[in-house]
Amino acid sequence: RLAAALAEELVLASRILGDLAYDLGQDSETLRKHIGSLQAIDHVTQIQLVVADLLREIDTHAATLGHVPLQDMADRLRGTLAA
Repeated sequence: RLAAALAEELVLASRILGDLAYDLGQDSETLRKHIGSLQAIDHVTQIQLVVADLLREIDTHAATLGHVPLQDMADRLRGTLAA
């Protein structure tokens, strides 16, 4: 149950960050100056959602890295498992 609750917290944090990025991106000057940072926020939210999915799968004993859509994250996790 804790893993599922943590997953939901990550989804909430991801929504908050996504809303922030959307709000900031509405200003063309901010968007122009900070497009890289806004893309980084998007990447962070994607990582959070993948971790949330993995946490949910832990509760069902089915967690695998085979379907992690972010290659850089999958590589980091595989490296950790191999160590």
